[in-house]
Amino acid sequence: MALYLKNKKKIETIFEKGFTIKADGLLFKGYDFKDDEIKYGVSVSKKLFPLAVDRNLIKRRVKEQAKNVKLTGFISKGVSFFLIYTSKQILNSNEIKRSIESLSQKL
Repeated sequence: MALYLKNKKKIETIFEKGFTIKADGLLFKGYDFKDDEIKYGVSVSKKLFPLAVDRNLIKRRVKEQAKNVKLTGFISKGVSFFLIYTSKQILNSNEIKRSIESLSQKL
């Protein structure tokens, strides 16, 4: 089971030293902390979506589709990651699911 990433130092490390994988509309940034936890976060740009309602909708959709695809099953233990939403439109759940599936194949 994956937990939500809250540690500021880990988040900074992911963005400074982590690896990056791109898929249509999503960016995966991860880092291997070599512990037994898989933690993740979801980020949506405030610049692209100024309304919090839209950002929260996208975050809910991304989290739900990551669960449905079982994205954490493709990731080795100890890797924490961030899913960053990069599309300029609000994608529906099926399009987000396709993006996450293509991400999981690249992992």
